[in-house]
Amino acid sequence: MSAASAEISHGAAIIIEELAPPLASLEDMGSSHHSGRRPVRANRMRLPARYQDLVPHGPSPLPPHRLPSPLPSDSANIPADGVAVDLSTQAHRLGADSPSAQPTALQTAAHAPSPPASPPLPVFRTKPNRFGLVREYIGELPTIDPDDELPIEDLVESDSSSADLTSVGSQVPPHSAAVPVSVDRSALIAPYPNMSTYLLGNWYWNDSRTKSTSDRDDLVNNVILHKDFVPEDLRNANWAKIDKELGNGSLSIFPTADGWHHADVTISVPFAKDSPPRDFTVRGLVFRPLEEVVKAVCESHLSARFHYHPFRLLWQPPAATPGPLPVEQEVYGELYASKVFRDADAELQRSPREPGCNLPRAIIALMPWSDSTHLADFGDASLWPIYAQFGNQSKYTRAQPSSNASQHVAYIPKLPAEIHDFIHQFLQKEGIDHLLTHCRRELVQAIWRLLLSDKFVEACRHGIVVKCYDGVTRRLYIRFFTYSADYPEKVLLATIRDMGNCPCPRCLVPKDHICELGTSRDQVIRDRKARVDDDVRKAIVQQARDFIMKKGLGVNSTAVEAILKPQSLVPTLNAFSERLGPHILPNFHSLFVPDFMHEWELGVWKGLMTHIVRILHAAKGGASREFNARFRKVPTFGRDAIRRFSANMSEMKQFAAHDFEDSLQCFIPPVDRLLPEPHNTIILDVVFLSAELHGLHKLQLHTEATTSISDAVLVEYGKALRLFKRVTCTAYHTVELPKETAARMRRQTRKPVGNSDSLTSTAATTSNSGTRVNQQNVGGSSAGTVTARRKEYNLNTYKHHSLGDYTPSIRTIGTQDSYTTRNGELEHRRVKRRFERTSKHSYTRELAQIERREAHLNRITHELTKMPTVSPKPRSEHPISNSDQHPRVANAPASRLQADLCSAEDLEAFPASDHHHIAKSQNNHIYLPHYVHRNQADRALKDFIPKLQNHLLGRVEHGRGSDTVFTESDRRNLLIEHDRIYSHQLLRINYTTYDVRRGQDVINPSTERCNIMLLAHEDEDGFFDPGSEGRPTERCLFWYAQVLGIYHANIINLRDGVNVLPKRMEFLFVRWFGHDPEWSAGWAHRRLEQVGFVPETDSEAFGFVNPEDVVRACHLIPAFAEGRTTRLLGWSKIARPSGESDDWERYYVNRFADRDMLMRYLGGGVGHRSMYQDGQVPPPLPVGRLSETEDEIMTSMPSISSNAWEEGDAQEPDTSGSDRDTDIDSDEPGDEPVDEML
Repeated sequence: MSAASAEISHGAAIIIEELAPPLASLEDMGSSHHSGRRPVRANRMRLPARYQDLVPHGPSPLPPHRLPSPLPSDSANIPADGVAVDLSTQAHRLGADSPSAQPTALQTAAHAPSPPASPPLPVFRTKPNRFGLVREYIGELPTIDPDDELPIEDLVESDSSSADLTSVGSQVPPHSAAVPVSVDRSALIAPYPNMSTYLLGNWYWNDSRTKSTSDRDDLVNNVILHKDFVPEDLRNANWAKIDKELGNGSLSIFPTADGWHHADVTISVPFAKDSPPRDFTVRGLVFRPLEEVVKAVCESHLSARFHYHPFRLLWQPPAATPGPLPVEQEVYGELYASKVFRDADAELQRSPREPGCNLPRAIIALMPWSDSTHLADFGDASLWPIYAQFGNQSKYTRAQPSSNASQHVAYIPKLPAEIHDFIHQFLQKEGIDHLLTHCRRELVQAIWRLLLSDKFVEACRHGIVVKCYDGVTRRLYIRFFTYSADYPEKVLLATIRDMGNCPCPRCLVPKDHICELGTSRDQVIRDRKARVDDDVRKAIVQQARDFIMKKGLGVNSTAVEAILKPQSLVPTLNAFSERLGPHILPNFHSLFVPDFMHEWELGVWKGLMTHIVRILHAAKGGASREFNARFRKVPTFGRDAIRRFSANMSEMKQFAAHDFEDSLQCFIPPVDRLLPEPHNTIILDVVFLSAELHGLHKLQLHTEATTSISDAVLVEYGKALRLFKRVTCTAYHTVELPKETAARMRRQTRKPVGNSDSLTSTAATTSNSGTRVNQQNVGGSSAGTVTARRKEYNLNTYKHHSLGDYTPSIRTIGTQDSYTTRNGELEHRRVKRRFERTSKHSYTRELAQIERREAHLNRITHELTKMPTVSPKPRSEHPISNSDQHPRVANAPASRLQADLCSAEDLEAFPASDHHHIAKSQNNHIYLPHYVHRNQADRALKDFIPKLQNHLLGRVEHGRGSDTVFTESDRRNLLIEHDRIYSHQLLRINYTTYDVRRGQDVINPSTERCNIMLLAHEDEDGFFDPGSEGRPTERCLFWYAQVLGIYHANIINLRDGVNVLPKRMEFLFVRWFGHDPEWSAGWAHRRLEQVGFVPETDSEAFGFVNPEDVVRACHLIPAFAEGRTTRLLGWSKIARPSGESDDWERYYVNRFADRDMLMRYLGGGVGHRSMYQDGQVPPPLPVGRLSETEDEIMTSMPSISSNAWEEGDAQEPDTSGSDRDTDIDSDEPGDEPVDEML
């Protein structure tokens, strides 16, 4: 055999000889546009670039001692040594005063300005850890670092949405063991009389009412078979009494002050001039005092990893050439490392101490969530809870329901139906909607006025003394930094008008100017027109209330509206302003942070996707049908990153937030070329930018570079949206989808008789602009009774406007996952589970009792684990190795080069620090001579054994492989024991994510999750080319391959002697993809990368890969518009799923599959340090720019009133195209579908 035939088979780039023109019509989509092109291999002898798996590592140790504050004249600039440095000399170099960090509307100070006092506080720095992360502390060093010796298991990415809701004690750091427990076991488990009753009671309350197989196993293993379980002890147990004592919180071993209280709330209802305002009492408020909740949590194990000392997190990326000082970037992530937390702590440390108190002082960051939810699929049972989390705790812990990080602090009553009778006693007229809305606002503010009690305000001002769980007694000062809620809840809390002319709770942007998103004028409005809680606002509200309460004017009277409408205010006093302003919380508007789930997935993207689907319906020609067919063929990815799409995507029936997110990440291939130009290009541009900006905003770790990129992408995204509306939307006559028409009719049927909207529609209706448009009947409905209205794309919504506040909030408060409403939606599942245990009548109080039972049991279980004589097993959570069930999909390819496996391999645990894992089993062997002979006609197995020998020889002699070409004589020195290789079903790959955590991919060749990515080994240097027309072209970063088989072999190298033991070597048999260098792709071109299978005529179309070189799995989506082809490979049962005889011509590489994937292509990932040559992390790539003139911006806007700043819009007659539609237009009664991903 010649040396050429023995070349090592590894991937490289494909060179395409010519590019065919793009498809222009649906009729051409089934045919290939590459029939005349023959791929040619380049870099034939290359192996993938060497990949080193760098395992996550905790922060460097704290500096050993505190140094005095340096004098300005001799301040040392040596931050890497972990000693004190002068803050003033460092601020400018670290970007503290950079233009990108200038405050905006969202960054309005959450606390009073710092007094000009003071000598500078000392600054301490840790040494950079292996990823270049540095912590900078100002003032005092923490006595204990909560992240010290953080086990790698705590850095494993987990699926919070599907996490078990069982009460499980959080991981406790080593220092917590020093906390003594002086209570004997019998007192600890009270009110349970013995361990047997405790074990059974704990199992009962900590599991769902609907039992599963795992519940049964838990009962058997952790209760019945427990060494302390004695069946006889259960005989006389009084379960009703035990449950009552648990629920009432009357236990001496645990604090009871944080238990539930009951109260009534009184509001004043205004009437006409002849009748003074009357008090109306709303009963049923159940709440826990906030200050007691804070105290109880900080004393318990739930605060084991609380950060009481804020710090600034900096990143020193490796440079190509070392300089005197590394260029540093600030890193944004956790709330306790945010600017707003540091500012609050600095202000506290500068303030005078309480008389006679020398205790360390710390900030407690309280983060409330609130949202109403339905408790059952049928019926009207609902709950309006307020949850609270603590910003001192890691956002990764808070995102896990099993961590019990969400404290239930109140269950809010709604306005009862009796208020209608109460109002009609004094007001004899119809049309009381405005008055009812006013009463709802008054009720919410009255409840918060009660929660912000005098004791709570005292705790905010003077602190509360708490012996924290780490053993340190501190004086804690409570502060609010965020309030997470959807838009309807925000306007209630911010006391502004729902969908008024100035709809934003943070600034006074007029609704008609929202479409200017990304422009300089939009930024000016956010900065100069930020809402502030000043005397002017208070005076306006008070004057309006005087008109209503003292003069008897209506809440929607002309005089009242003239005062309030210019700023979209309402005549309700704000509880946060009254109780916490101006010193504790100077500006309550800064609390209302962006809501990613409702504003992105269920807002901007839902609206954009819906309108694109309307256009596909309007385009006719089967575009929507082809759209559905393509989405059905999109493969899944990861554990649940991309899930199986529904059979009819255009219906969007019962879509949750994660469904919209998945569709955005995969939208480009299914929609490509379904419309003619220029609309196809416009839609591809706007969808690409949507996915890019969505991914950037959802990053869990940001740097100064990525936030700057986000700002740049937002500018281009605004242009793309306006271009889409101006050109594509005006080219098609779009009407409601059938789903939208049905939802509108359901809303109308729920309205009372006499409402302006009738229950039936005529053949024509009036559009928002006042013109009459023809309507089309919806199939399946009665002729002439239900019609589809004209629908236009609306850019002037609050959710579009909110996109401009994401980057400022990240720079100020931290990343979006820290305060996303998704955490609250996940906590709703807990109350729904508890609701199943109630009587369904007085369920609010019963839910409060169940919450106390579970909380007490959680504390008991945790304390028992610290006692040496007993260790009851809490319900176990699946480790990283057991997180994927690997279901076989309907059209999954058959096992290729593997022996028939009757069952999936056991997912045995393996260390998270290992790069990969392949099972040790040798049950499924392949006898090579027989197998190759039997499949000699299959092109996939051509030269299979010589290629395998070359691959193994390269690794034996050169470590992980080499480009050396081996001869037949060389290959004789390598023996494969018994001529057998052993087949495996799964390859599990651990990888370090961009945010320095540990993720895992599972490769299964018998499913569609079989594609991998490896570092490219190309001739070019650098990260991207300057390109042409000002659009840089990305270098080839990765090679891609489809895994056909996972194997190991036991080999003997005869050069080491004949008596050596066989060595196990693992390898993957792959089919290579090649790149298309003539395809313009990347961030600047706003197109996904395209790859295709290397044709069989290339001797290196198939080959072998060392599992150590696999970076992670990749998500490849067929380029449906290119069609399928048979020219790449003849018949093969090895390389194709059973029954298939052709391949997709091209695949899109989905760089938006998850945030880690996005950062691997964008560059600048902190955790990706080892992925690049010489450790040099490339800067994020530039953004492709769209051209747009000011005139084009104006043509996308409706006519703007000359006094837009003074006019308001109290209530629109039809809000079906507004933000409101995305929140309340659900398919079925009940909750808006929630995100189950992340």
